[in-house]
Parts: sequence; structure tokens; C-alpha cells
Amino acid sequence: MTIQSLGYVGIGTPDPDAWAEYARKVIGLAVEPAAASDSGSAAAGQPVRHRLRMDQHPFRMWLTEAPKGGVTVIGWEVRDAAAIDETTVRLKEAGVDVTVGTEEECRERQVARMVHFTGPVGIRTELFCGRRLAASQFVSPLGVDFVTGDQGLGHVVMKTPHVQEAVDFYCDVLGFRLSDTADFPWGTFHFLGCNPRHHSIAFVRSYKNEGTHHILCEVTTPEEVGRALDRTREHDVKLMATLGKHSNDGMFSFYMTSPAGFGIEIGAGGVQVDESTWVSRVHTADVWGHHPVD
Repeated sequence: MTIQSLGYVGIGTPDPDAWAEYARKVIGLAVEPAAASDSGSAAAGQPVRHRLRMDQHPFRMWLTEAPKGGVTVIGWEVRDAAAIDETTVRLKEAGVDVTVGTEEECRERQVARMVHFTGPVGIRTELFCGRRLAASQFVSPLGVDFVTGDQGLGHVVMKTPHVQEAVDFYCDVLGFRLSDTADFPWGTFHFLGCNPRHHSIAFVRSYKNEGTHHILCEVTTPEEVGRALDRTREHDVKLMATLGKHSNDGMFSFYMTSPAGFGIEIGAGGVQVDESTWVSRVHTADVWGHHPVD
């Protein structure tokens, strides 16, 4: 596996300032102003408005203005430059056009090297190595500790009518494993992993619209999940799904609607995958909860 973890995501939203306030007051992310070099040239031509921190990385998310809310960029961290070269060869053999990131783009992402291409769901997908860590310690405005490290940012789930093509691309070209599948009445989810985190990306079939289903921010304790749930009431944030526990990754979590319309999952206690013993299965129900909220 040359891809190590989900490094960062760009988020487009009609109101970046409102999303930044939500990130700070509800999720507990640290919000920092965009740097002078953040021209947004790599993200649909829109300047970066805010950077969001959750650990020692300089940022794990950034916000740009967009008419429709959703993930605009997915960045995967690889171990080194050789891994970028290796994956680039596989991408080109699969007929994918790969572009080398410019010095300006690498400076914006604070990485030593980066390449990018158009991935499933039409999302700009980046592979990078040599990320510069922040000089200052991460401090959550709400005292929240997030589970990142070798497991990366968390996970992102995308909606698409072309699920099998997306799954095949990530498994056959990028080298992800199929952790398992969840066949629920509201959709069939395919969960893909690249490290001990159960999944770093997943795809669910949707014929109505294509885009972002949700992003996971994992916290360290169930109590932090409960506090976040309380904050949804305090700030009148609409829930997408009630508190519950997943049968596949064991996550104790709930889902809420972000100001951009897509979901944010706040969870704790996700299982760690042992590649040598893991068996992919099809799940048909959660352990309890996670009931959709109308």
C-alpha cells in the first residue's frame, strides 16, 4: 500500500464564514485565516477563506465559496516521492491523466511534492508527500481531541450512480482494500481502507444527485460524542441520523447536517483493522440506532 492516509479535504460551501463558525462552535476545530499564498488556484479558481485544524497538520480542511456544498478536493498522503512515482505509473497505465503540482500549489498545501488528477465523482484527487507540520500546538476551542495520526483525517463518503467504477478504481488502481459492504434500505455502501482505520473513503449509489454524503471527525471518547450532540441542540443544528453504533466499524456516533448541506459524523471507538486477519462481509443492519431524521 503506497497510500498511507486521508490527508486533507477541500470543502466548497455557499457561506464559508457560517461553516467556519459551525466548525469552531459545534465540531471543535481550530479555525485559522487563509494564508496570503492561498490563491485557490488548485480548487476551482476560488480563494481559500478559512483553514481548519484538528491536529499538528497545518490544516486538515479548507473552505472556499461555492454555489453547492461538498468536497472539492481529496488529498491522500503517501510515504515518499517514490510512492508518488509508483502510483503515477499505475494511474497512467489505467488511462488517467496525471498533472504534477506546481511550486505554488505545493506551497499552498505545505507539502514537498504533489500530483493531481480527476478521480471518481469528478473530484480533484491529490497525492502528496513531505507535509510540513505546524510550529504551534493544536488547541481545540472546545477542548476536543481528534483521532488522526497514522489513521489520517477521518473518512469521506461520496454519492454516485457509478459506484462499482469508483470502487474498482480505488481498489485496482490506488490499492485500497474493500473492508466490507453495508446493504441498508436507504442504500448500499462500499467501505474502502488504506490503513488500520476501517475505511478512509466509501461510496454509496445515488441516482438523484452526485456529491458528498458525509465526512467523519472521530473523537477520543463517547463523552465527547455526547457533548457534540448537546452542542447540536445549543446551536440548532439539524440531525441527519440519531445516535447509534455501526456493526461494521464499531463506531458510536451520530450524523448532523453541516451548513453546506452534506453530513458530518461525530464518532468514537472505531475498530482497528488487522490486514492479516480481516474478512470482508456484508452488513444489513447497525447494532442499534442511527435512525434517519426527516
